[in-house]
Amino acid sequence: MKGINNPLFAIFKVLLYCLIVLGIVGVLTILVVMPRWVRTEEVVVPNVTGKPYYEAVRVLDEAGLRPAETILEASSTTPKGEIVSQNPPANFRIKSYQPVEIAVSIGAELAPVISVIGKQLDEARATLTAAGFRPNRFAYVHSAKYLPNTVIAQSPPEGGGQQRGSDVNLLVSLGAMPQSIQLPDLRTQPVREVGPKLEEVGLKVEIQYSPHPKIPKGRIITHKPAAGELIQGGSTVQLEVSGARRETKDIGRLLPLKHLVSEEGNLSRHIRIVVSDEHGERTVVDRHYAPGTVVDLDRQGVRVFGSTRVNIYEDGNRLPEIHYQ
Repeated sequence: MKGINNPLFAIFKVLLYCLIVLGIVGVLTILVVMPRWVRTEEVVVPNVTGKPYYEAVRVLDEAGLRPAETILEASSTTPKGEIVSQNPPANFRIKSYQPVEIAVSIGAELAPVISVIGKQLDEARATLTAAGFRPNRFAYVHSAKYLPNTVIAQSPPEGGGQQRGSDVNLLVSLGAMPQSIQLPDLRTQPVREVGPKLEEVGLKVEIQYSPHPKIPKGRIITHKPAAGELIQGGSTVQLEVSGARRETKDIGRLLPLKHLVSEEGNLSRHIRIVVSDEHGERTVVDRHYAPGTVVDLDRQGVRVFGSTRVNIYEDGNRLPEIHYQ
């Protein structure tokens, strides 16, 4: 029995010594190693926003940090391959070797350009803006195919990939080019036949009656412009017709107003001109004009009666009132 117990006792002693050693190592780990691990040094997160990706990784490594899983993000302001944002932000304190999340730009997001050809200018501008593009410069030309203030062409054209926020320039119709008409001699002609024919070719007719000893009633005594003169479509022809004075119509007078549209900027301006005279208040102009355009109401044949007040609005802003006696 005594011989058997000696080997067992030796094994027991070895196991006991091992347990004692493990206990000492564990105590040292808890008391010394773990506090040092818990008290890992904190570092300040550097600013890597706007830096190229590989430079950002290097800067983080030098600061004792590491990049987390990289995020790809579209950006119209940050060049492709540069850092758009980071988390935690710059100057934030974290423990060393912690991950920093960085988002890398893949460049501006591209989108197809929408066609606005055939749309009225205001509608075209709203459509482009809603699609993320910026209506920029407008040019105006006469076109028999398109109504006034309608978009004829655009640059860049429909389709293709363009950066959101980029410019789109528009070509806008002024309507058909006014035709020049050589006025024939209308004297002694019946006004009931001449009037409709003049209106058919796009002219306006104003009639004033005067008694005449030789020309029968209802026939033209004289007219302005005179025979042989070239006039444009939309112009007014004043006819003096034989008849009693009580039939005379007040044809008023042409409004001698020329308004210069503000030349600031590249965008067209909404011009509205309101006239108030003895016949009441009416809007005689309500459309968009390019900067620097001269709006000539005399040439447009706007007539007024008696004392007149004129109010001009540019993009909704009223200019000083103009008075005519």
